[in-house]
Amino acid sequence: MKTNILITWVSSWIWNHLAINLMEEFNIYWVSRRRPPVSDIIFHSLDLTDFDKISEYTESIKWIDFDAVIFNAWVGYFDRFENMSSEEIMNTINLNSISPIIFLNSLLPHLSKKTKIIFIWSVASKKFYKFWTVYQASKFALRWFAGSLKNEIKQKVYLLNPCFVDTNFFENERIGIEIKWWYKETKLEAIYEVIENILDWSENRFEIDL
Repeated sequence: MKTNILITWVSSWIWNHLAINLMEEFNIYWVSRRRPPVSDIIFHSLDLTDFDKISEYTESIKWIDFDAVIFNAWVGYFDRFENMSSEEIMNTINLNSISPIIFLNSLLPHLSKKTKIIFIWSVASKKFYKFWTVYQASKFALRWFAGSLKNEIKQKVYLLNPCFVDTNFFENERIGIEIKWWYKETKLEAIYEVIENILDWSENRFEIDL
């Protein structure tokens, strides 16, 4: 019998590729604003920055035994700090930092002690890059939240930090710099391999740099 995985998702940069492999072994509960081009998932449309709706959704799934909850919903705007709009700043902080904290706060009381909590995060939570101010602020905040959380709860917490993945994630970059030449690339296969190892309990590290 298949077990269940819950994924929060915004961009197709990872999960359109990886969910197909996971579906062979797991029932995928997929939460995002728009339905992805992936079949055979249990999809729920949700704006992850609508915090009242998050609690309504978690109430509706509290009876489900999840093997893992994977947070992969985030956004980035890359520009000089003074050029960023207040809307872009709020969108970044709300989606990248506040949303997963509220989501997990609402869902955690209903999770099994064996549920794995996985954040697909970024090397941007560990280094300092020019023109990444607000994006990095959101990444640093969630990294320290995850680190504190792992010392508090019974569930295993994991933080995956990919480098550059060759997708359209940097479409909001407005500063005209070439990113690829200075940003180490992480293959999608490497991300999937680590997730597989987490799911079968062969990976025990809290933080995994890719």
